[in-house]
Amino acid sequence: MTLRQNYDEQLLELQSMVTRMGGIATEMVRSACAAIQTGDLENARATIERDNEVDELEEQITLKAVVLVMKESPVAGDLKMLTSALGVVGEIEKAADHAVKLARRATKLTGQFPAELKTNLAELAELSIKQFTLSLKLFMDFDGDLAEEIIRNDKVVDELYTVARNRVIELIRKSPESADVYVRSIDALHALEHVADHATEIAERLRLHFSNLARLAREN
Repeated sequence: MTLRQNYDEQLLELQSMVTRMGGIATEMVRSACAAIQTGDLENARATIERDNEVDELEEQITLKAVVLVMKESPVAGDLKMLTSALGVVGEIEKAADHAVKLARRATKLTGQFPAELKTNLAELAELSIKQFTLSLKLFMDFDGDLAEEIIRNDKVVDELYTVARNRVIELIRKSPESADVYVRSIDALHALEHVADHATEIAERLRLHFSNLARLAREN
């Protein structure tokens, strides 16, 4: 095996670790949403505990990237890829943090998530998880059209969140005695909106990365 082949294998392993970390974060968001909808506190606590897996992977990926930079002296294109990967890892870690926030809201709501908002929650969860899943796919196999789709759909997520937030305000006005429950509910909805924001950030980072690579190729 040549030095370049070994280096390429190390890059692929790093890419696989990032994808695995993203998969865990996605599962956390999905299970936290389920915990809120069903009031399953055991599921909520298990979701919170999984944050340790994400943190450990983040440390391993960061260390591996630093070692690759120090030992291999990567060329400009590879260095940009490593920098991009670390940026993606940061967004994944933040998305996992929002999954933890979702799960903690589930423990505080204890099965009292308002029935009037469950449709809003389901719609926002479905699109946010889809956006995040697509952003991970984009990391593995960049496609300019897919990047644009993810970035464009962020507006749809924002619109869904605005509708849900306005619904919460309306419910608080009608039943101010239940304001605490509604406020915790909107925190959960906001966390989902943030998950989608991190998917958009990943897409924007990758779009810039591949744009820079194309520019380097033209210059050389």
